[in-house]
Amino acid sequence: MHLFDSIISSILRFKYKKVTAMLADPLGCQERLMQSFVEEAKHTAFGKDHDFDNIRSYEDFKARVPLRNYEQLLPYIERIKAGEKDILWKGRPAYFGKTSGTTSKTKYIPVTEDSLNNHIGAGQYSALNYACKYNKVAFVKGKSLFFSDGHFFEDINGIKTAPISTIGNSRVPWWYKWLRLPSDEINAIPDYKERIGAMIDLAGKNDIRIIVAMPVWLLVFLRGLKEKTGNDFKQLFPNFQLLILSGMDYEPFLPEIKKYIDMPFDVYETYPSTEGLLAYQDCLEERGMQLILNNGIFFEFVPVNEVFNENPKRVSLNEVETGISYAMVLNTNAGLWGYINGDTVRFKTVFPHRIEITGRIAQYISAFGEHVTVEETEKSIAETANECNATIVEYTVAPNIKDDGTLPYHEWFIEFGEMPKDMADFAARLDKKICERNFSYKDVVTHKAIEPLKITLVPKGGFEEFLRVAGKTGLQQKVPHARNDYQFAAQLKQALSL
Repeated sequence: MHLFDSIISSILRFKYKKVTAMLADPLGCQERLMQSFVEEAKHTAFGKDHDFDNIRSYEDFKARVPLRNYEQLLPYIERIKAGEKDILWKGRPAYFGKTSGTTSKTKYIPVTEDSLNNHIGAGQYSALNYACKYNKVAFVKGKSLFFSDGHFFEDINGIKTAPISTIGNSRVPWWYKWLRLPSDEINAIPDYKERIGAMIDLAGKNDIRIIVAMPVWLLVFLRGLKEKTGNDFKQLFPNFQLLILSGMDYEPFLPEIKKYIDMPFDVYETYPSTEGLLAYQDCLEERGMQLILNNGIFFEFVPVNEVFNENPKRVSLNEVETGISYAMVLNTNAGLWGYINGDTVRFKTVFPHRIEITGRIAQYISAFGEHVTVEETEKSIAETANECNATIVEYTVAPNIKDDGTLPYHEWFIEFGEMPKDMADFAARLDKKICERNFSYKDVVTHKAIEPLKITLVPKGGFEEFLRVAGKTGLQQKVPHARNDYQFAAQLKQALSL
């Protein structure tokens, strides 16, 4: 066994060299990516339209490649769907990554053979960092349980189309498939409850050491595991080491998760997207994620308060500063150019380039000029739950504007694990914390332009039921935590008869 450990450690440290090379020269990695992307794509339709032949520097790049959202990039994507090649990247994409929010339209993001490594190769960075930086290699002796979307493909004019987790699962190396669960056969079960049930049966027969999941679906699994086996988590998986949570701030949900995972474990967060895995947590001691800078994505950043300006400030990695909230801009070897992916981030440190997600450009509430962000809601509800000995399963917030002449308010839809003893006190504390974080919100409440926030209780299992009714049962789907309209809230209330 000692020899096995030594061999595994040597392999991991060899692969970790790619990570250390990135950390040693982050700006050089990004510069080389930009230049190589321009060279590779200069004969494409996009490259010709934007004079790639005359791009020599980042300033040239900015002058020729405008910022775009998905709708503005759509004419090129429609040409790809129609069968044309050499449009955004050489040839045709191997796949379309299909993505949609609970209320948004479906998007089809090109995924090329070149860009697959942005997902599969980058997915190893977190585990390599965990193993090599902290000398924790025991997880390799067991299995990793991944919550992903179902294993279903559709065809768009010869291009396989599915959620990115499905695409990634279909292309992982054989040796990696040995380490990860569940199988493609289980992921192909159409009904998500049956799929999770099969995952529970499978997990009980394996030595699970890592779980990668979204909080809402992880809790569905953990509740079902407890109900079906009657055993504590630590009895079933005594060698469990690491929980990797992705796509959102996990702090509000961690206390409820710990009720079920009743043993010491480490927590990492990652930043996955349909465009690629963008960052991973590299320190156990503190939050924050290291950007992946040498694996197929050239990053740009726009200060959030300038996103909608006619000529917003736009910087590459060598000009970013800590403490500023930036809109993320991606350029990839799948042919995304100047692509605003909708996320906002803030740099906690520069060298290393460690970020935290602050929200979504579209996920905020400013119906009354208050501009309450997802970051403010998540930190406030986590602190309030901790003070009130409550735990949170899921939540969302929306402005409730009445047409009967009464004052509007922010309506919080909350599913609790452990209920607070005094709901009125919980609401008052939560409102106070939002006021402390957001002076504009405090101003509209103080001057009685709106009422203090109100809470609508979501019954246990309510958000899971809503996602089922909405057809959003891929295990990578998530709930928007703030919306500037009442559309999602209205759908939630209708589905659950609230």
